[in-house]
Amino acid sequence: MRRLPFGALLAALIAPPLAGQAAGAGIVHDPFPIRLAFTGDINLGTRTIEDGLPPDSGRGLFRQVDSLLRGDLVVGNFEGVLSDTGSSSKCAPKSTRCYAFATPTWLAARLAEAGFTHANLANNHANDYGPDARRHTEETLRGLGLTPYGPLGQVAITPVFRDGRMTLVGLVGFATYPHTYNLLDLARSVAIVDSVRPLVDVLVVTFHGGREGSAAVRTPTGPEFLGKEPRGNLRRWARAVLDAGADAVVGHGPHVLRGVEFHQGKPIFYSLGNFLTYRGFNLDGALGQTTILDLELDAGGGFLRARMPALVQLPQVGVVPDSTGAAIALLRRVTKLDFPRTGARIGVDGAISPP
Repeated sequence: MRRLPFGALLAALIAPPLAGQAAGAGIVHDPFPIRLAFTGDINLGTRTIEDGLPPDSGRGLFRQVDSLLRGDLVVGNFEGVLSDTGSSSKCAPKSTRCYAFATPTWLAARLAEAGFTHANLANNHANDYGPDARRHTEETLRGLGLTPYGPLGQVAITPVFRDGRMTLVGLVGFATYPHTYNLLDLARSVAIVDSVRPLVDVLVVTFHGGREGSAAVRTPTGPEFLGKEPRGNLRRWARAVLDAGADAVVGHGPHVLRGVEFHQGKPIFYSLGNFLTYRGFNLDGALGQTTILDLELDAGGGFLRARMPALVQLPQVGVVPDSTGAAIALLRRVTKLDFPRTGARIGVDGAISPP
């Protein structure tokens, strides 16, 4: 049984205890296994496009999968900002290949109701309406009981309490933009992970990177680009941050699912794809196939088990279970192709195990 060192005590103040897990007298730093749930890209709706907002204030968006959004932490990648007024200077007038997403503030309550505890803001849409809108997004999420992370300088370190015991869970988000920790800078990425590692019991690194589109299901061996924009050498980067002390790496960005590999016994999920993107996103074929990563790690961050069930997005409906298992079939195919020696074994039910 370990007592909480001073540095970790300070770190625990970065994020508040989760709802229903308030600390009390007699709590000891005696870590226990942790269950985590992760999703890919979330956009609940946007006020900037025609028919961009869901009916019934979005209350049905997660209805068929909310039983899967369960864990000590439930983490989603929030694409866009919470913004009720104003316009974006990101895109040129009449641009057809530039996207800025403004989700009305009142829709954010659906995230809390569905069970989300954390929202990643290290992505290419978190700054669509500038720094003021990004700060408003952070404040709104905190007001709902969620912990945002991903903006430069913000690391989520969350104490989880159970039966008088505590585990400290760290989340660090990376992308390829100045308002985030930048995965294009490998040396700094390694230094950041190395600096957070001593403060926590379990450390998961998430990233938003890679090229985009239906043809992006394969994970290349070298650098990736979106047009001329660099999107990272993800294999090299992910393995480096695991070597620096991360226990798992979870990715999104390509808008499609990608393969799963293990490095030194630690898992890398290269993309969870789109999860719930109500309007403004193409959902054809692989772009609509999705999952929820259910990941369990032991008290020191070691891999225990994981599962990725097959889900699918229905246009203007939301995400639902998929009896065809298309998402699992895709995961199994690209994992075998891209990682013949290091790829995860993926069961027909989506169960993940080391090679």
